[in-house]
Amino acid sequence: MSGKNSNTGTIELSVEIRATPGEVWTAVSDGEWLSRWFSPIASVEPGEGGHVTVSWGDEGEWTSRIKLWRPGAHLRLEDVVPEGASASTLDYYLEPQDGVTKLRLINSGLAGGPETAEFLYMMENGWRFFLWNLKHVLERHPGVPRIMISARPWVHGTREDVWSRLFGSSGFGEAPATPGEPFRFPLDGGEFLEGVAVHSDRPWAFAGVVESFGDGVLHVELEGSGERWKLGVWLSAYGLATDLRERVGQALKATVNRLFSA
Repeated sequence: MSGKNSNTGTIELSVEIRATPGEVWTAVSDGEWLSRWFSPIASVEPGEGGHVTVSWGDEGEWTSRIKLWRPGAHLRLEDVVPEGASASTLDYYLEPQDGVTKLRLINSGLAGGPETAEFLYMMENGWRFFLWNLKHVLERHPGVPRIMISARPWVHGTREDVWSRLFGSSGFGEAPATPGEPFRFPLDGGEFLEGVAVHSDRPWAFAGVVESFGDGVLHVELEGSGERWKLGVWLSAYGLATDLRERVGQALKATVNRLFSA
């Protein structure tokens, strides 16, 4: 995956996916498909003038108006914001290339400058993960709905404090520092998450393919700040038996709640 961010309020990234432009188009323009790789709740009113609404549950909803709708080629979304506020724009460009589809994302109109550098960094980190996740879902789990398991405790302290607790000796253990390295995170009750890291950026975010969970995806986000903020630990399941999914999901929630219940 490649990309650039000039700290001017624009994020530009691209990814190559072993899928047709039509398949990638459906994944970025259909509500049920968006819920497989992006937000767990999503709906789309297709066509120019329609809208895309996404939600992470208790974090509320976010709606964007569809400004351009060119199936298989170009989708442009513009945030719906209060009158007088500036709206950011999200463009997906699709291009077939030698058996793959190159998907280029440009998120522009974001607040730029030194005072928003941290915000832009978090946004870019998020988009890098989501584009990788889109590739993973289309190539590894095509046509399989996602079941999302999440632990979202309120936490105190700096991101480094929270990272050290989650990936410390009483939690998951040390996270791999480099993509491609294996991990084996123990959970309460004797369960574990075992797989390979795909993104590791201490103390901001971690993601990995959980091979012991049917090539599901673990995503940890530390995007908060201030005296009290929310940690996000997300585990995506694709096509697993209900008993395994529920057992591991309960163990994950118990582990995270134990670490951050105080």
